Amino acid sequence: MNIQTVNFQGLFFLNVAGPTDFEMRFLRNNYDFSLLNLEDYLYKKQIPKIENHAKYDLLVLRFPLLSEKMPENSHQYGTRFSIILTQSNKKRLTSCYVNFFISKESVVVIHDGLLPQIDHIFTLCQKNLHNRTEYMGKGSAFLAYKIIDALVDGCFPIINEITATIDQIDKDLADDKQSQKTLEDISTTRRNLVIFHTMIKPSIPLLRELEEGKHKELNGLMQPFWSNALDHLEKIWDRVEDNQELIEGISLSNESLLSSRNNEIVKFLTIITSIAFPFVIINNLYSMNITLPFAKNPNIVWILFGIVFISATIIMAYFKHRKWL
Repeated sequence: MNIQTVNFQGLFFLNVAGPTDFEMRFLRNNYDFSLLNLEDYLYKKQIPKIENHAKYDLLVLRFPLLSEKMPENSHQYGTRFSIILTQSNKKRLTSCYVNFFISKESVVVIHDGLLPQIDHIFTLCQKNLHNRTEYMGKGSAFLAYKIIDALVDGCFPIINEITATIDQIDKDLADDKQSQKTLEDISTTRRNLVIFHTMIKPSIPLLRELEEGKHKELNGLMQPFWSNALDHLEKIWDRVEDNQELIEGISLSNESLLSSRNNEIVKFLTIITSIAFPFVIINNLYSMNITLPFAKNPNIVWILFGIVFISATIIMAYFKHRKWL
């Protein structure tokens, strides 16, 4: 069963990584959670929200994971697998839902097992009394806050990496080192920032509600702590928006540069075609089975060369006059 438990002073911390129907039935039978809440997570039919129930409060949040494409059963590989993926070169942002079932006696955290912060805090609480006192000694709401704060802070390395990628893209374009990889990096970064933006946007109002004290069981002395988490999330939001503007500007500049280069290529090919055009015409004329002027002249080659040269010169002069060159 994918449920780990640690207990301190009557408070239970349950770490549920990659749950199946079996774990959901266990939670339903032993903690009286709403079947709809459990099924929403299991079948991925949920949005970030706060729900207040008689015996518990439900807090649903989304957090980013920067990695290659995840397999459908990626939770079976655990934290080590996610860390390996985040070290790969081609990184795409995916989202992970985390459900917090918070009551006076317990904090149940349901997740996919891909966010290392949750497992790290749970391991710390398992290790010794000092860590349990620090994380679990101030009640269930404080424990939930500590986990959420760690998850929010885990967004900073991701936005830092995206920023570093944008800086490298800008440097490559400035040094005229554009390649297929650069174009792929621009496309992937734009996608990642859109996903990041849509991921954070619904979470800010939820933390603001907690900061303003709209949820009795989760507030009280906790309000300053929620303000801290909200402040961190808003800073991440600002950086995501700044990076979006920056990558859009870089993308537009790159598209203009590509268009200019394509125009130069088309111009060059047009010039070559125009120069060759008189030769093609004259060659076709003198290849026909009819008698044409100078056809029997022994200096026909030089005569044709002169005609071609004069024609090409006239064409080039016309291009120059129209400022096409």
